[in-house]
Amino acid sequence: MFDKFLSNLRNQNPLVHNITNYVTVNDVANILLAVGASPVMTDEAADVKQMSAISSAVNINVGTLNKRTIKSMFLAGKIANANGRVVVLDPVGAGATDLRTKTCLNLIKKIHFDVIKGNMSEIKTLASAVCKNSAESNNEVNQTKGVDVNENDVISENNLAANISLVKNFAKATGSIIAVTGKIDLVSDGEKCYVIQNGHELMEKVCGTGCMISGLMGAFVAANADRKLEAAAACICAMGICGERAVKSLANGEGNITLRDKIIDGFMNIDDNVLQSEAKIELR
Repeated sequence: MFDKFLSNLRNQNPLVHNITNYVTVNDVANILLAVGASPVMTDEAADVKQMSAISSAVNINVGTLNKRTIKSMFLAGKIANANGRVVVLDPVGAGATDLRTKTCLNLIKKIHFDVIKGNMSEIKTLASAVCKNSAESNNEVNQTKGVDVNENDVISENNLAANISLVKNFAKATGSIIAVTGKIDLVSDGEKCYVIQNGHELMEKVCGTGCMISGLMGAFVAANADRKLEAAAACICAMGICGERAVKSLANGEGNITLRDKIIDGFMNIDDNVLQSEAKIELR
């Protein structure tokens, strides 16, 4: 299934333009370099206009949202759409504040996103608004816990079927691949849904793994444009695998900062054979 996704990425060295979270911008840049992509981080409107046009992918992450960068996000997305570039949205904290929720909904309304990636609380908030006229939509919206998932929204075997239905419905309504990250990950284009169970609970102690995924998502999908759904799933699996391997290699006394570094190092060393053999993925 994942026979050439990483080799394609490394051969193409896609340029990924990131308007992303200031808290994790360095980690996003480094993990993109580690996997074989070329990162650029700019959110100035005058610069964005040209950068989005020449990039292979644009990653819009609302983690540290402000009025100046909102303008740049819309501009970057529209230019990327006009030039046929891959566009990713990471709706960090959607559901926590009106500004975040309304900005994300307006972005979805005005820009086509190849992938929308978030935790289940963020995705549920947006899906409820976008799919409000659908019989399959879930009208119960749980606020996010800041930028983290609400405990009531954590995906488990007990609620898996209902969450798959919600994610598929959201994907159909937006025309986007929906990628939900958590203890169980879901990746759907509205017809298929991949269920992924790679990763380790200690990854929750590393600030920025989600931001890293949204940057990586642009690179994976841009380099494998003929199989976007599988490329998105491969990205999620790769992060989980690198996380698992990083946790196993921790020595006594090492903590979350070492774990972060080991996850990034893992992307420099992972290959298609590892991705193929260690991915814990099934199609639903």
